[in-house]
Amino acid sequence: MIRIGKIKIGGTLFTHLILSFTLLAVIIIGLVGGYLYVQANRLMVDEIAKDSRQRLITSRDYIENTLLKKYENSIRNKSLSTLSLESQSMLNYLLDSKWEGNISRITAFRKDLEIFKLANEGVYKISVYFQKGNYIVDSSQFYMKPDNSPDAPFVQKSLADAANRWTFRTLADGEKVMTYAIALPYGSLPKLAEGTMYIDVSIDYIYQMVSSTMSSPLEKLYVFSESGGPVIHTGAADEDELDAVVKSMKSGGQAVQSLYYNKRDKYVLSFLSDQTSDYHWKYAMIRPMNSFVSSSEQLKGKIFASCLLVLLIGLLISYLISRRVYDPMKALVASIRGFYQPGSANESRNEYAIIGSTLDTLGRKIESLQSKAKINELKNLVLGGGIGLEYDNDLPQNCQYMVCRIQMLEGSSSDAFKAAYEQLEAYGNYRFVSLNAQEAAIIYAGEPDAPSEALEQALLTEMHAIKKQTAGELKFGAAFGSFVHTAGEIPFSYQDAVHAYRYRFFYGSDAIIAYSSLSSNKVKPHLFSFDNYKYALKAGNEVGVSRFIDDFQKELAEGGIQLENVELGLLQLVTVLYQVVIELELQQIIPPSSLFDEFKKETLEDTLQAIREMSANITAHVQEAGNHAHTEIILKLKKFIDDNLHEDLSLHKLSEVASLAPTYISTLFGTVMNETFTEYVTRVRLEKAAGLLREDKSLSVVEISGLVGYRNSQYFHNKFKTRYGVTPIQYRNAGGSAT
Repeated sequence: MIRIGKIKIGGTLFTHLILSFTLLAVIIIGLVGGYLYVQANRLMVDEIAKDSRQRLITSRDYIENTLLKKYENSIRNKSLSTLSLESQSMLNYLLDSKWEGNISRITAFRKDLEIFKLANEGVYKISVYFQKGNYIVDSSQFYMKPDNSPDAPFVQKSLADAANRWTFRTLADGEKVMTYAIALPYGSLPKLAEGTMYIDVSIDYIYQMVSSTMSSPLEKLYVFSESGGPVIHTGAADEDELDAVVKSMKSGGQAVQSLYYNKRDKYVLSFLSDQTSDYHWKYAMIRPMNSFVSSSEQLKGKIFASCLLVLLIGLLISYLISRRVYDPMKALVASIRGFYQPGSANESRNEYAIIGSTLDTLGRKIESLQSKAKINELKNLVLGGGIGLEYDNDLPQNCQYMVCRIQMLEGSSSDAFKAAYEQLEAYGNYRFVSLNAQEAAIIYAGEPDAPSEALEQALLTEMHAIKKQTAGELKFGAAFGSFVHTAGEIPFSYQDAVHAYRYRFFYGSDAIIAYSSLSSNKVKPHLFSFDNYKYALKAGNEVGVSRFIDDFQKELAEGGIQLENVELGLLQLVTVLYQVVIELELQQIIPPSSLFDEFKKETLEDTLQAIREMSANITAHVQEAGNHAHTEIILKLKKFIDDNLHEDLSLHKLSEVASLAPTYISTLFGTVMNETFTEYVTRVRLEKAAGLLREDKSLSVVEISGLVGYRNSQYFHNKFKTRYGVTPIQYRNAGGSAT
């Protein structure tokens, strides 16, 4: 017989203990099982209500935020080209033109609408009414007069009644559609619109798509418009069912209720009010009650089975509880030893002492984790990781807050900055947040009624003092955000500080910038004549290019300009540079892909210096290409001279050959050949004459004189002697050697 302490298994005491635990288990299970059984029907009703409402919300979101939103985004994207008056899109052009003289453009635009229709499944037609030209173009036709269009009554209707909303209507050909209209240009008010774009989506297609979302053919979904008429439904329409739904919804009863509209079945009606819909539509769903009853019966059966199983488990537990209590204690101690290994000094301690020591260690770890959690909490607060949450981070309450963003540079760390800042302690009411090794944030708190300008000025003075004291040790830049009045708005102040630090593009990476100083910056961008820059580049005019960039830099460096406008100007400048590279086919020398990389320099000065160097490369190449072309012209003329020495050669003769001015040819000749035209012709003629004197003894001096272009033999005689120091006869007799 097994002994457990003083209790014998199988004895009377053990039997009483087992029976007592068993009776207790039966009573508890009976009470719980009965309660669960009674609550089964109520649970079923609650689940039906919850499930039905969720399904209605899902259907509403699918119709409004997925299905119809797809078409809204498509037509909105189509009309976005009209957003800017400077846009050269086809749609913008036609809005400002009549149809006369633009038939080809209208035809191309109609084809574009047809492609749009084919690309968006379910679109029955897309139409555009051009108010200035008073004509209509749709995806299949062009109507020179709006009255010729079947949609004339709807198009001529006030746009304010149909703009940016869905309208249910039946077209002239009997097709039922939903129509969405947008005023053109995009974003204009209906009464100021220059045209209207309409998209018609087939109701049958919407029926088909919505029906595919139903989990069962027995479910039916009804959608009612603002006027109360049914516009969308799934499954076959049933007049009795529809009347019952409308009456139940108008009665103002609960959102989920039982519905009887025939003698055979019971249905569950659930609906959403028009207040939950972006379009002010009402949604209703009909589901057969018998689809839930089977689930309820299964639930009740599971309750009985669960109670029986729990009873059996209770009997087993009753037996196990009667065993020695030390067994679970022993297992607990073994588990603790696996998690926490006490030192050798604790080996002789009992199990309760070991558990106490373990809990003490866990307590210290929890305190450490809490400290880290508070740091992470502040970090998440600054970065906006938990906007809307309540923080317990020891921040002062009922204050105005401002965040300063610190960016460490050239190997300096945020921990080193924190140490230097804590030594100064000029303004004590702050929280330092280390975001990473190179970035930190300081949350300042001030009295809610204190002048924010004075506080900001004091903090700026403090930051400049730190920069001065740590010069040579730390290098950093800083930016102060805006003042906010609640802790939940601290992320917005940090984002303003991040935005302000972007202005290091003007002032350098180690600048200290206040967000408040940016409010006076110019909003309107400066207009530069980029064509002058483009023409100077293409002409190889290095002086003109340098002058334009100098003026550009001077205008931007004056300050008081929004950073976005500066970036826009730089982007336009780089774009012109990109265009010249492509037009002059300089991709092998200056890859276009590297141009925009130069736009990412740290400062404005560095960026413009990079652009200046690229521009210099382009002008140098253009100049070199021009010199090469001049060389080709002179070499061509040189060959002409060499082949025609016997003729009368002059600059006017060469100008006819090269189609260039005589003076220009004279200049090019001297540049390329390093001798004048006259010097070259004289030298070549005399060199050819010397060759004939040496090689052809049958030719007389007079004949040779004529062959090299000298009609006067005496003049030839003088020229030859001047060059070679001897007469032609002496040169021949000497065998071609000059003295």
